[in-house]
Amino acid sequence: MALVIPRGGSIVRKRLITLLLTLSTVAFCGYVHHQVSLKVKNPYIDEYFHIRQCQKYCQHKFHEWDNKITTPPGLYVLGFLYTNAIQKLSGAESNYYCGNYDILRSVNLLGFFALLAIAHRFKKSYGNQYLSINIASQPLLFTYYFLFYTDIWSTVFVVLALTIVMSKPVRDYQAYCSGLLGLLSLWFRQTNIVWVAFILAVLVERSVVRKRGESPNFLAQTSSFISSFFKNWFKIIPFVINAVLFAIFLKINGGITFGDKENHEIQLHVVQVFYCFTFIVLFTWPVWFDVHCLKRYLKFVFVQNYGLNFGLNVVSLCAIKYVIDNFTVVHPFLLADNRHYTFYIFKRLISHPKSYIIAVPLYHFATYSIISSLSQSDKINMRFVTIVCYLAAVCLTIIPSPLFEPRYYIVPLVIFRLFIKPVNTKRHYLEFIWLNTINVVTTLVFLNYEFTWASEPGSIQRIIW
Repeated sequence: MALVIPRGGSIVRKRLITLLLTLSTVAFCGYVHHQVSLKVKNPYIDEYFHIRQCQKYCQHKFHEWDNKITTPPGLYVLGFLYTNAIQKLSGAESNYYCGNYDILRSVNLLGFFALLAIAHRFKKSYGNQYLSINIASQPLLFTYYFLFYTDIWSTVFVVLALTIVMSKPVRDYQAYCSGLLGLLSLWFRQTNIVWVAFILAVLVERSVVRKRGESPNFLAQTSSFISSFFKNWFKIIPFVINAVLFAIFLKINGGITFGDKENHEIQLHVVQVFYCFTFIVLFTWPVWFDVHCLKRYLKFVFVQNYGLNFGLNVVSLCAIKYVIDNFTVVHPFLLADNRHYTFYIFKRLISHPKSYIIAVPLYHFATYSIISSLSQSDKINMRFVTIVCYLAAVCLTIIPSPLFEPRYYIVPLVIFRLFIKPVNTKRHYLEFIWLNTINVVTTLVFLNYEFTWASEPGSIQRIIW
C-alpha cells in the first residue's frame, strides 16, 4: 500500500527549515557578539564619539554635545534608557552599564530581533515574499548589530512605520502610529524625513479606492493618488506635523547636519545613486535574477517599441557616462581611511581610468532591474506613483552626501527587498546562503585582519562596511 504524504507535510518542512535557519543565524550573532567583546575592547571608528556622548547622557549632561557628531541624539537617549533599566533591575551602581561597551553594543543586537519581528509581521500580510531572517541578515546591517552605531534603530523605526501603513484600509490610529514612529526615526538619522514622506505616499496609495475597469496608465494613477491625498487629509496630519517640525529644526540648526559641517557640506554626488543601485542588485540578485530577467533586459534595450528603445538606451548610457565624469565626488575621507571596503572599491575599481567600460552598462542594468522588479510588485501595491516616490526618496537621501557610504543604502535596500517578488520560493534559500556567506566572510575579516596606522601605533584597525 503506497504511503500518501499529506500536502501539509511540505508546509511543516518549510517551517522547520525556516526555524533552523533563523536559529543558526541567532546563534551566529551570539558568537560574533562574544568575539567582538573579546577582540574589540575599545570604541571603534564612530563608536568613539557615540559611546562618549551616550556616557555624557548617562551622567545627565544632556546639554553637552560633541560637535563631531553629525546625527541626532536618539541613539544616546536609547542607550541611556536601556542601561538605566538594566541598572534598576540588577541593582548595580549608577552608570556601571553605560561604561560597559558590550552592554551598549547589545542595544543594536536587540535591534536585530526587532527587525526580525517586524519583517515577520510584514510577511504575514503579504505572503511568501521573503524569509524574515533574510531581511535581518542584510550584510550592510549585519556588521552594525555588534557596534554602537545609529543605523540599526534608524532602520527599525522606518520599517516599522512602513509596516503599519501597509494594511488595507489604513485606519486613522494606524496613520498616527506610523507618523509617531517616523518622528522617532528622525531622532536617529535626520535624512529619514525623506522616507517618512515615502511612507506617506504608501499610505495614500493604500487608501486609493480601486474602480472596476480603472485605467492603469500614469495619468489615471496620478489622478486617483491626488484625489486620495485630499480625501484622507485627517490621516496625513501627523506627517504634516513631522514636516513642520523638521523645517523648524533646519531653521534653528542652520542646516541638516548637526556637527562637523565642514566635512559634510551638501554636494551634487549624483553617481552615488548608481553606487546604491549596484549594492542593492549585488545583495538581492538571488531573488529576482534568472535567464528570463536577462532576456527581458535585452529585449528592453534592443527590441521594444520597434527599436526606438535602442536609441533611448544609447542616450541613457551616454547620460550615465556624463554623470560619472561630472558628478563623482571624491571626499578626502574616502581616500584617507582604509578601514572601509569603499576605500578598496574606489581605489582598485572605480578610480581606474577605464572603469566606465564596465560601470556604465552595469549602472544601466542595475537601474533597469530595480525599476522592473518593483513594477512587478503590484500584489502589495507598489504602483507607478509609489515607485517614482521610492526613486525620488533614494535620490534625495544620498545625492547631497559627498561621502561614498554604504550605510546610507540600508533603508533603500531593505524597503526594496520588502516589496519585490521572488522568481520562486526556493530562491529564498539561495538568498540566505548568499547573504550569510558575505556576512561570514566580512565578519572573519573584521575579527581577524588587524593592522595599525603609523599615526596611531597602539591602536588596532579593522575593516568594515
